[in-house]
Amino acid sequence: MGTNSIKSNLTKDTIISDIKLLLGADILKKNAYIVVEGDDDIKFFRKFCKDNVIIYESFSGKNGVEDIVNSEEIRNSSVIGIRDKDYCRNDKRDRIFFYDRCCLEMMIIGFDESFESIYYEFYNGEIIAEELKKHILTELYKVSIIRKYNEECSKGINFNGLSFSNLIDNEDKLDEERFIEAIKKLNPKKSFDFISDMVDLKSVTLNDLLNITNGHDFISFFKTLCDKTCKNECVNDKQINSVLRGSFNNELLKKTTLYQNINKYFDSRISIWSC
Repeated sequence: MGTNSIKSNLTKDTIISDIKLLLGADILKKNAYIVVEGDDDIKFFRKFCKDNVIIYESFSGKNGVEDIVNSEEIRNSSVIGIRDKDYCRNDKRDRIFFYDRCCLEMMIIGFDESFESIYYEFYNGEIIAEELKKHILTELYKVSIIRKYNEECSKGINFNGLSFSNLIDNEDKLDEERFIEAIKKLNPKKSFDFISDMVDLKSVTLNDLLNITNGHDFISFFKTLCDKTCKNECVNDKQINSVLRGSFNNELLKKTTLYQNINKYFDSRISIWSC
């Protein structure tokens, strides 16, 4: 692992100016500049990147990643962005790369080895790891499909403040009536008549679920189930995310489409991985 430079808490203009300055000083053209969405992304990448990689935290999530990388001032092949795919239909963009699955968390959770790291660390229930992952993905389907519909149709539905602690019943399932009530409460002026027309879960595969499930929803649902089985103290989302990121190793990274696409892009021009 290198001692790569981390740049966070910067404005859009400051990031662009900094990259422009460093590009001019990089005579050998061996440095890479990666713009990511947030702090969790930085923590994930810093152990995999060499010391010739400068990682910037976007000023405003995925939109910030796109705005910075596409800025005319730093339109350079050494500058790339990495962001969540979410429900984006067009994942083929110049110098923008997407995590496998829906987002960083789901890319990691897609590997059984990584999910088992949080399963054995935090969960004390009776469902085996493989079935628990499938159970959470399935129970979140209604939430996931609404998120997908919201983004694709630009409905502006607010999910901030949605908590699963009061939405899971005694059988560890999502109470759909309570969920609908909760989402309506967060969006009092919006109609949710479309929910009854959502696609039948029977036609959705496990792979589909991994691609549409929001990582924060998965972690929050998992945390709620862990809280129900913990004997002493409850866990928090940050602890779960930390263990999840820490479980991801070089060999798993090499299996991702993200790794392969970035390798193909840089070819032999620039070596960015420490693995």
